[in-house]
Amino acid sequence: MRLSLSVFLLALPLVAWAQAPQTGSEPAAPLTLEAALDLALGANPDLSAAGRELDALDATVTQAQARPNPELSALIEDTRRDTRTTTLQLNQPFELGGKRGARIDAAERGRDAASLELEAKRAEIRAAVTAAFFDVLVAQERLRLAQASVELALRATGAASRRVKAGKVSPVEETRACVAEAAVRVEQAQAASEVTTARRRLAATWGNSSPRFEHAEGDPESLPPLPALADLNMRLATSPNLLRARIEVERRQALAEVERSRRIPDLTVSLGAKRNEELGRDQAILGVSMPIPVFNRNQGNLLEALHRADKARDELAAAGTRLSNELAFAHERT
Repeated sequence: MRLSLSVFLLALPLVAWAQAPQTGSEPAAPLTLEAALDLALGANPDLSAAGRELDALDATVTQAQARPNPELSALIEDTRRDTRTTTLQLNQPFELGGKRGARIDAAERGRDAASLELEAKRAEIRAAVTAAFFDVLVAQERLRLAQASVELALRATGAASRRVKAGKVSPVEETRACVAEAAVRVEQAQAASEVTTARRRLAATWGNSSPRFEHAEGDPESLPPLPALADLNMRLATSPNLLRARIEVERRQALAEVERSRRIPDLTVSLGAKRNEELGRDQAILGVSMPIPVFNRNQGNLLEALHRADKARDELAAAGTRLSNELAFAHERT
């Protein structure tokens, strides 16, 4: 019971663990909880994937900052040299309505969400490593007790055999001792299998399918102290999952602003020159153009973005309630 709540607490941003680059394979030596956490935070493939997603969204911010490219066009009228008219024109779009600022803000909110996703993934890995590490400690203790039971059973069987040979007891007593010995040997085999499974589960958190460490080093009863429920609720407000839900609300609001800015059409300024061979003179060209928002005012996309922002707010409220209930339930079970 205490272990489940302790794992839940480790998902809160209470401790900043150092993240050193690892090779994904631990040394063949006793393994401590701190070493297991360092290995997992340095080589966990899920954590690496979350980091790459953050790098990708950094690139989206860079792209959102880009301005529209100019357009160069050329037009030749009439193929005869004497009557040919050649036009060169440069068109430059200008974004109006704050499109670029809204686009950058939405991209930055997406990057913030990815950053919190990375922090949440780190918290999940810390919790998973801690739970797996204590599973190994418990499995090792069970195996130790099973081995001690086998030794006691062996001595009991030997004693029963000697008493049967001496004629002091019936051979049935030796048979009973052998059956008891077989039962504890089965328990020993099951305990050994549990140790192997627990070691593999722990090593998998840093991407190693073949554990190399000798054994886990620690006390299976050395769980963190249990804070008061009020303190836990205060820490819950800064949990990565709740912060991620809040950032999602901000991101959806920013996306709604992007769609709102698209209701205002962009302005295109044109500059160029026209050569009329028949008249033998050059003419300057200056023009502006802008779409007229009569039929398409981006109303559908804006309405969709607003509804998704409302959905994100509902999900934030649901996440806060769910996490609070899970915390209270885990606290009551301890």
